[in-house]
Amino acid sequence: MQATTRHLARYLARRFAWHMLGAAIGLALVLLVYSLLFSAVTEPPAWVVVVVAVAAAVGLGLVPGARELEVTAARALLDVDAELVVPARPRLAHRVRTAGWVVLHLVTGMLVAVCLFAVLPGAVLIAVETVAGRPFGSGFPLPTSAVEAVLRLAACAVVGLLALAATWPLGAAASALAGRVLGPTAHDRMETALARAGREAEHTRLARELHDGIGHALTVVSVQAAAGRRVVAANPDAAAEALAAIEDTARSALAELDQLLAVLRDDADDATPLALAPALDDVVQAHRRAGLDLSANVDLPAGLPALLSRTVQRIVTEALTNAHRHGGPGPVRLSVGQDGERVLIEAVNPVRAGGRPGVPASGRSAGGRSGGRGLAGVRERVALFGGTAEAGPDGDRWVLRATLPWASPAGDPGGSAAGPSAVGPPAVRPDRKEPDA
Repeated sequence: MQATTRHLARYLARRFAWHMLGAAIGLALVLLVYSLLFSAVTEPPAWVVVVVAVAAAVGLGLVPGARELEVTAARALLDVDAELVVPARPRLAHRVRTAGWVVLHLVTGMLVAVCLFAVLPGAVLIAVETVAGRPFGSGFPLPTSAVEAVLRLAACAVVGLLALAATWPLGAAASALAGRVLGPTAHDRMETALARAGREAEHTRLARELHDGIGHALTVVSVQAAAGRRVVAANPDAAAEALAAIEDTARSALAELDQLLAVLRDDADDATPLALAPALDDVVQAHRRAGLDLSANVDLPAGLPALLSRTVQRIVTEALTNAHRHGGPGPVRLSVGQDGERVLIEAVNPVRAGGRPGVPASGRSAGGRSGGRGLAGVRERVALFGGTAEAGPDGDRWVLRATLPWASPAGDPGGSAAGPSAVGPPAVRPDRKEPDA
């Protein structure tokens, strides 16, 4: 009971303070307006004073910083649960609403002040005159009968209680209206939704980079560790090569993870690429060392844009990692090249024996059709360029194809000039094979 009483007392005290703040500003504004009008016109009409005072209150609401003060007061004194906004660049709707709220604050504050400091004392004075039977300056005639005296005392009690409690309904109404008047506009909600969508897109992009970089690196590490464990006694040199590959892959993954964390901390250089994607030839050699029977033909022109180059690298890494993790034994064929103004990527690997095409033993599709994220990341990357990506079983093979549009540089309409590729050596010959690690 005492806790409830204390809570109610604090509740009313905060609303009373909010009203008194409005009353103080409103009274000062009215006195200033009246003084200015009185200096120009003797005994200005009351309606003129009211109109000019309201206009001055509107102007006060348009003063920079008024919304910040009103939002702070509403949060601290009205216990507003709704969202209140202070826009960095106020629009016309914000200014209009702020001006209206300032007028409401001043008017309700002055009403509460009139009730407490004029109506309530007047009711008490009339009641005292009625009981004492003599006037004290209220201007009301004394009652002429006992019944009239009782009715007057009852009326004074009702009016006094209403005046004393006026701060509660007016404060509750202001608290309910604060969210609508000082809350976000439709434009604010749209900006918030766009900002949220941007953050979600950034999170998706970082998750994709984390999956493509760290996830693929861990795949290579696990494969190399398994291979090294199998041959550590029979072939120490092969085991040492596997450990060296693990070391290199882990170091590269840590560097990429550090860069991703730098992006999350907002201290990465904007000119630095988001991912430290290895060159295509390095990706091919890493998977060969991990035991993948891979033949590759990479033939890309020089001068490939950096973003397109990283996208090609990521798609190839995803395709080879899925072939390594989910594919069956047998040769894997990779082809990366250019056809006119398109970059073409194709990866073909056998399907694991004993399972449905594209579905590994774990139940997830090669590339993530049943819960994986690899193909989703490939499609997202390809969609950025307006290209196409498709993956699925073709007999006993799993095929991934991606097409990325690219305008050839001026003076090279064919776009397939000989020379070193922007993402690796000119070509990795199909007949180049390395023994399993």
